[in-house]
Amino acid sequence: MGLLGGQAKAMVVTSSRKEAVRYKLGFEKYLSEHKSSIAVMVAFSGEVQFDANDPDSTAILDEKFTEKNMNPGLKGRDMRKAFNTDDYQIMLVANKFQTGFDQPKLCAMYVDKPLGGMECVQTLSRLNRTYPGKAMSGTFVLDFVNEPDDILAAFQPYYQTAELADVSDPDKIFELHEKLRASGIFTWNSGAVLRSLPDLEEKQCCRQ
Repeated sequence: MGLLGGQAKAMVVTSSRKEAVRYKLGFEKYLSEHKSSIAVMVAFSGEVQFDANDPDSTAILDEKFTEKNMNPGLKGRDMRKAFNTDDYQIMLVANKFQTGFDQPKLCAMYVDKPLGGMECVQTLSRLNRTYPGKAMSGTFVLDFVNEPDDILAAFQPYYQTAELADVSDPDKIFELHEKLRASGIFTWNSGAVLRSLPDLEEKQCCRQ
């Protein structure tokens, strides 16, 4: 993660608590297999348990997932403070921390959830906090769900000069989509569970 001299943070916005758990399991598997030093935390409220109706859940039916047992590296620390250290680079969220959370080193956001209205504005605005060098390195969003025009419409009531800049060429997005499919990044039939890690230095995305 080369942005901000290696201090850059990323957030993955998931569609539900169960999907946040799936993402965390997918990240951990990939990072372990590739002996990566990148660390991921997951934020969600309460306890998550899968049932037989959940796709691809046989192996985890008897498990109960909480923030505590999915983030053993926290060791009792506040999540906000821990994420601000070099111990963690990526935060997976399911509503919690999606709004009202300030992390100036946040440079990238991956969106796998429908967003609209004020929620859309508040979520994407997590990237607007200033930090030395951030204006030069830039921020970006890779959105797997929402249409650019819908995002623009959500912002315009609050920002009269809102516009989309450097929106990716649709052909490039299609090419990226095919690469992700071919490499097994997502399990498409189980809610697009992440299987590998997009590089923060890849900029085939929509800049903020």
